[in-house]
Amino acid sequence: MLKMTDVLEQSLVQNFTHGFASIPVTQLDEQLNQSILNASEQSLQHLVAAFFQRPDAEQTAHALDISAECVQALQQGVALKAQYLTETAKIAALCLALETNALQQLDVADSLQDFPM
Repeated sequence: MLKMTDVLEQSLVQNFTHGFASIPVTQLDEQLNQSILNASEQSLQHLVAAFFQRPDAEQTAHALDISAECVQALQQGVALKAQYLTETAKIAALCLALETNALQQLDVADSLQDFPM
C-alpha cells in the first residue's frame, strides 16, 4: 500500500519527522507545497482517494477546515496541485503526521487533552 511518505520528497519526510516541532511553520508549509507539486499526479490522487475511504474522513476533513465543496473535488481528484493545493497540503500533513507518529512529539497542554487528535 502506497503511503504519503513514499510519494513526497524524502527531505520533507525527514524534516517532518525530525523537526516537526522545531522547524518554522512557513518553512514546513513551503516544503510541503513544493513536495506536493513535485509528486506524481497519479500517486497523489491515489493517496487522497485512500484518505477519503477512511470511515472518519468526512469528519476529519471538516476538522481540517476543508469545505464540503472541496471535499467533493478532492474525492474526484480535481486540481489537487492547483486550485486545491491548500486542502491537499492539509491532508498530506495529517497523513505524514500519522505515518511518522509526529503527533506524539508534540507537547499538548493539559487543557487540550480532551480534544480529539
